[in-house]
Amino acid sequence: MNRLKMVLAFVAAVVLTFVAASSFHTHFVMQQLIAAGADVPMADGARTMVGDMIGLAPAFGTIVAITLLLGFLIAALVKRWLSSLATIAYPVAGGAAMAAMLAIMRAVFGMTPIAGARGWDGWAAICLAGVLGGWLFARLTRPKRR
Repeated sequence: MNRLKMVLAFVAAVVLTFVAASSFHTHFVMQQLIAAGADVPMADGARTMVGDMIGLAPAFGTIVAITLLLGFLIAALVKRWLSSLATIAYPVAGGAAMAAMLAIMRAVFGMTPIAGARGWDGWAAICLAGVLGGWLFARLTRPKRR
């Protein structure tokens, strides 16, 4: 496979995962604020989501890229030996990598710095972002049928 195509597919997967994870993070934080009685107009929520993406991009975006790189490398090895898992290897790796990232952050910091992932629903949503990125990577790197 063309290396440039592989790199572009990886970048697309990272962007999708980051945008989804950041959006989920903002959503769950906003829901916590609303549950605490705050009035959050939709326009403020949308501005906050964009602001969170911009603010989280340097650190969290880099962490997501490293996380997916490690997950996808492991998936590439696994699918070599277990070809029956080839179609789900990257989505599973994306979700598992995000789960591992959150677990490592919790172990290192004593809590999850990604506030939207502090509840099980937010944690699952962040992992789903990794599944989506893995799915996109698998789709973009899939060999063409002849």
